[in-house]
Amino acid sequence: MRIFVCTLFALIAFNRCIGSRHTVKMDEMNYAVSMTPIIYGSDGNMRSEGFGLDKLADIEVTHRYWSLLYSFVPFGDTTAQVRKFNAAIARHGGQGVINFSVENEGCEPNNFAYLVVPAVIPFFPGCSKVTMRGRVVRESAR
Repeated sequence: MRIFVCTLFALIAFNRCIGSRHTVKMDEMNYAVSMTPIIYGSDGNMRSEGFGLDKLADIEVTHRYWSLLYSFVPFGDTTAQVRKFNAAIARHGGQGVINFSVENEGCEPNNFAYLVVPAVIPFFPGCSKVTMRGRVVRESAR
């Protein structure tokens, strides 16, 4: 029993080896994106909501990324999330995004890796859930 408890504590202490690591590239983004409430307008001057910008919608796009071997073998399309974000902006008729943020969190299946023998943890699929958020805006007609 003591060996089981010690093994369990060791697995919990080294839990950082389970998960996934991916790079979200904004190269495919078709719109201007700002992590602040300010964005440059078509004339090169700064704009913010209520001062040259009209808010159209708040959007959120979440995608799960999977990998094996401590993220050295990624699965899936890493540009799909940016394409979905572009589509959401286009659907609302936006020209850009302000207050953009990216959140990365582990997926629920990562917690089940502790039930697997530690020798196969590198082969247990790791998952990251990446959420992109922002406010879709358009230049005011004024």
